[in-house]
Amino acid sequence: MKKESIQLIRFKIAFSLNELLMMSKDFNQEGDEIAKSYNQIALNADLRKATVSDTFNAKSAPSATTLVLIVEAMGFKLNDFAEIYDSVTDADIGKFKTLKKKLE
Repeated sequence: MKKESIQLIRFKIAFSLNELLMMSKDFNQEGDEIAKSYNQIALNADLRKATVSDTFNAKSAPSATTLVLIVEAMGFKLNDFAEIYDSVTDADIGKFKTLKKKLE
C-alpha cells in the first residue's frame, strides 16, 4: 500500500509540474525570465538537469526543498503548484501514464 501511495504522489507531482510548465509556455511575454525547459529550470534552481527530468517524468519523488526550487524556477509559487496538485484526478494520472509510455 505504501509503495502505491508513493507512486501516486510521484505521478501527481509530475502531472502538476507539467501543467505549470505548459502554463509558463503559454504565458509568453517578451523580457520574461520564466524557465520553459528542463535545462532552464535546472539552471535557475541550481539543480542537476537529471533531477528536474526525473521529477517531471515521475521517476523520482523530490524532496520538499527540490520541489520548491523547481516551482520557483518556473516563476510560480508553491500555492500555484498546490492548487493543481489538489485537483488532479485518477483520469489525469491515467492520461499522464499513457502519454509517458508513448514517449518512451
